[in-house]
Amino acid sequence: MDALIFSAVFTLSGCAVAMMAKAMDRRILASSAVLFVLYLSVDDLVTGLPGVLPALHFIPGSWNWLGKILSLAFSAIVMASLRLSPDAVGLRRQEHSQIAWVALCLFVVWGACLGVYFRPGVPDAETLAFQATMPGIAEELAYRGIAPAILLALMRRKPHVEGIPWAVILATSAMFGLWHALGVSSGHIEVDLMSGLFPFIGSIAGGWLRFKTRSLLVPVLGHSLANVAFHMAGALAD
Repeated sequence: MDALIFSAVFTLSGCAVAMMAKAMDRRILASSAVLFVLYLSVDDLVTGLPGVLPALHFIPGSWNWLGKILSLAFSAIVMASLRLSPDAVGLRRQEHSQIAWVALCLFVVWGACLGVYFRPGVPDAETLAFQATMPGIAEELAYRGIAPAILLALMRRKPHVEGIPWAVILATSAMFGLWHALGVSSGHIEVDLMSGLFPFIGSIAGGWLRFKTRSLLVPVLGHSLANVAFHMAGALAD
């Protein structure tokens, strides 16, 4: 029941965010806004399936490996069904290599600073392996690749857009922050602003980099490096 409540609140919030983005950018159509919300809502449900259905929790470990794998599989199905080109979702060679290197260094510093502040404890090998791979790949593909492409109606092999679509970046960042901030426990809705604020800020940077470099490479690597730096710095701070 909690998962359904979460999904309902997340979906309704997505509708509001998509409509605001549509008002800011005329390229966003009502149909693409609906698809945007539907995609992120189903992705959330797919990612959380192992937690809802114990029978699916067959990959050993304390992290949601299967959920991220299912998210990646769902993303592949969506790309094929909507005929999203690799270029439209950022699966291409990145540009502006100097910006990329500076950004990656800043992501490491960002993650380390958050680790010192939050002090998550000493990570085990599984934690480091998971944080170095799955969140960066699955979440960046969803929120910095496919969701923006859907919102900009880049279906049917339409090419990458020119410029920086700030309305789209803000919309996907807001949804990413909400996804981390929102919680439901025994039917009670909770919002942890701190848990959503930092993913929201990081998403704005990642979204800008995705369109500036025309690639998902820097957002994926930056996300992964920041996650690892967060846990490593947290361990050193203890």
